[in-house]
Amino acid sequence: MSKISLNMEMGNLICRFGTKKVLLDLVNEIVLPGFLDDTLVRSYGKTSYFFHDVKPVLLNEKGKEPVVAVIGRLIKDTTLEREQVFEKGKGIVRKTGEMASAPSAMFLLILNNHRLIYVRETKNAPKMETFRATLLSFLRNKHKSYIDALHKENKSKKVTKNKLLDDTPRPTIELIPLTSDEDIETFVKKYDVLKSVEISLSDRNDESDNDPFFEAMQKRKDAMGSKKSTIVHSNSKGLDKAEVIVEISEATEQGNQIVKLSGVDCSGDILRGNNEEFQLRKHVEKVSNNSQKAANELFTSFQELVEDGLVKLPQTSEKAKKIIGSLVQRLF
Repeated sequence: MSKISLNMEMGNLICRFGTKKVLLDLVNEIVLPGFLDDTLVRSYGKTSYFFHDVKPVLLNEKGKEPVVAVIGRLIKDTTLEREQVFEKGKGIVRKTGEMASAPSAMFLLILNNHRLIYVRETKNAPKMETFRATLLSFLRNKHKSYIDALHKENKSKKVTKNKLLDDTPRPTIELIPLTSDEDIETFVKKYDVLKSVEISLSDRNDESDNDPFFEAMQKRKDAMGSKKSTIVHSNSKGLDKAEVIVEISEATEQGNQIVKLSGVDCSGDILRGNNEEFQLRKHVEKVSNNSQKAANELFTSFQELVEDGLVKLPQTSEKAKKIIGSLVQRLF
């Protein structure tokens, strides 16, 4: 059996409950229960997705603040169906059959900065987008339970569910791939004529952009209560590709902006791209079956990218530090 090449993919997981609350604000009430409840399943036809062997882990760096993460696997439990085979001398022969299959991916979500490390362990393993959709399904399940419990507790005060939902709306999740400058340059150079670049500002976690331009734009977006804000550069005769490379690198370095490109390649065919086309990946030889060891290995590889300047991280807010400190005391 051929051995699959393992790569770390990384993204910024932006989880919000309306405009005022982010992932860490409800980490105990909704987020951790969404990860740790092994009865939760998301199903489509003969395929089910669920988390397996999930646990919180403490990743201490000497002389630095503690890092808390959640490690586990996303399992795609499915049935492969066969309708026909090819037999020498006979050609195509109808022969039905079924085989159970459970491809998996390992994930490490660093709660301090909401960065997700994701490794597809097998062929046909679920992609990061599937992880996002599955987590959203589970968090919405726990959010409903949370609202129901609050409503029951506050019945005597006549607090309505609508009021509770106004205070804590249903969760939303965006998962924006972290990008590689090298891959951005390679992809942009595929264009003969790059006609437009669209940069959408996403809602953020409790963090700031390192780039002053995008930080200012994000603040204006938030101040106006805008659900979607987009910066568009367009020229039917072609944008300056060297400047576009710089702009995209600055926009995507923290995983807070979504970029879409459109134009034509050297053959005259339409070419479109987004963050996924220039996603940062790092090869890993293997991943340990032991959760704590795997978490340490993946986190070490991630830190190497940070130290090399390939991954940019925001400053951890004082509020986030307090929540992480309380998690350390409660969980470890």
